[in-house]
Amino acid sequence: MRPSVLRMLVVFAVLVQGFALAACGGSATTAPASYPPGAIVVTADARHFDTSQLLVPADAKFTLVFVNKEADMHNLAIRTKAGFEGDLVFRFDPISVSTVVLEAGPIAAGTYFFLCEVHPTMTGTLIAQ
Repeated sequence: MRPSVLRMLVVFAVLVQGFALAACGGSATTAPASYPPGAIVVTADARHFDTSQLLVPADAKFTLVFVNKEADMHNLAIRTKAGFEGDLVFRFDPISVSTVVLEAGPIAAGTYFFLCEVHPTMTGTLIAQ
């Protein structure tokens, strides 16, 4: 592939990812060196989340820090039922090799499910209490 075409494709990919983050369900920003106090941190690596359960405050906003350590695209969607069956409560567009800080909630008290929509075997339970 010619260098100018390759350069144009890279610029396009960066712009698309930027627009996707701007349009996501929460407000995303680059994570600071230390995460906000009380932040819930979830890491995606080797097509696994580092946790299978999240505890969040019910009926209150909370900060979610999402760390993707690999080149594969990942996101986190919260639903009322496992998989894609339940109603969507929260989501953001997939990202690759970066960290985002998202404001989420409020979520009513109860048990929910989270998954990576790109790799639906990456799942867990979210409890709002």
